[in-house]
Amino acid sequence: MVVAGRRALRAGVALGALALVLQGLRGWLASKRYEFTPAEIAQLARHHAGLDHELAFSKIIVELRKKHPGHILPDEDLQWVFVNAGGWMGSMCLLHASLTEYVLLFGTAVDTGGHSGRYWADISDTVISGTFRQWKEGTTRSEIYYPGDTIVHQAGEATSVQWSAGTWMVEYGRGFIPSTLAFALADTLFSTQDFVTLFYTLRVFAKGLLLEASAFFSTMGC
Repeated sequence: MVVAGRRALRAGVALGALALVLQGLRGWLASKRYEFTPAEIAQLARHHAGLDHELAFSKIIVELRKKHPGHILPDEDLQWVFVNAGGWMGSMCLLHASLTEYVLLFGTAVDTGGHSGRYWADISDTVISGTFRQWKEGTTRSEIYYPGDTIVHQAGEATSVQWSAGTWMVEYGRGFIPSTLAFALADTLFSTQDFVTLFYTLRVFAKGLLLEASAFFSTMGC
């Protein structure tokens, strides 16, 4: 009885500590200043929707560098990397990454679909070309999105997702970004075992974090 009581007490203390950490994290995310806004990224992508996706992406990168100098990875660090997650396969090119935000280009050259994942982050995607279908949890109908449309995936949501071949989009995420990595890397670790892609993914994310740290310290006068 004494041992069981001690275990219950430890479990209660651990759960209480976790609740405090989560509450503190939520408060920090709600009060901090962000470099980008969802509306800004969506508007920029919408302006170039319908163009050839490679041309649109090049224009978007140029404009983002003008608006956010020091926060977009240089050309030599831009790399298209495969993403296997939730049963689907796509490719991403990371432009910006921090612990609370990311901006990336995403798409697929083949038909693909699966589970969206469930994150501690809000994610918005604006379609440049192709079509994207989303089936939300708790509903019996799906919706199709076309170039210029923006899809918002709220924190805690889960959906079924489907991209047609040749669908490309601009994605912005805001929240606790490390929570998205576990899903993004799960299929690579436990299914494809493509550790080269794993290395590429972690490397480009680390480069994004280092760039953001450099920008932060430069504003501090360090």
